[in-house]
Amino acid sequence: MSMEIYPMSKVNLSSSVKNYLYQYIRSLEQTGNMKLPPESELSLKLGVSRVTVRRALDELENEGIILRIQGRGTFANPEALNIQVNLMPGEEFSRLIENCGYRASVEVKAVRRKEADLETRKLLGLESGEEIYEVEKLYFADGHPAIISVDCFACGLIGIDLTCEFMAGRSIFEVLHQYGGCFIARDKISMETMNRAEMEKSVVSGKEMECDSILVFRGKNYNQENKLVMLDREFYDTRYIQFSLLRVKNV
Repeated sequence: MSMEIYPMSKVNLSSSVKNYLYQYIRSLEQTGNMKLPPESELSLKLGVSRVTVRRALDELENEGIILRIQGRGTFANPEALNIQVNLMPGEEFSRLIENCGYRASVEVKAVRRKEADLETRKLLGLESGEEIYEVEKLYFADGHPAIISVDCFACGLIGIDLTCEFMAGRSIFEVLHQYGGCFIARDKISMETMNRAEMEKSVVSGKEMECDSILVFRGKNYNQENKLVMLDREFYDTRYIQFSLLRVKNV
């Protein structure tokens, strides 16, 4: 199969190259050819420097997604391709649900505008009295509630008023980029578990979930200048969303 590659956007170049290569690697299983093109070819077709390509490949190697074999080249790791949902690459929730084998749908449950509390102000670098948006969405797997996402960012980051109707069919990343010129480059997450009572107190959609315990990701999202611009909470029903992590040993 010929490799269709288009020049990358100059915004957040390294992450764009890495995300593209990850998706390309996932498609290799269908071709039976697990070898990646040389760095020079990738650089030319993507319209980026070899340094950028090498940096992206280094990260993919550290995550166990590719294997570099001296004298032979760079190959997709077959074990990585068997993983339906990898914990490492951040994927859009609907695609994540589909990767788990379900039909995905989504509802915007709430768009809240309110004054930021002290902890949020400190994290996002806001002044006293500044307001934030909280956008809560509920994602379904074959009609069953599977993921709740709550994204929080400063109202001043964008130049428009948000409503549930406006957010229907739009992602937070799209809105931040289009209306605020803000591109989310990376995030840092912490994980915990939460029981049903705690979940119902935390989010509007909690009562709709069908599980007694939930996996929770708390994320800090950084822009291309490495500035923290958004906080998020993600609640996963692990009966539908099962993460895997391929680790490279260094012991």
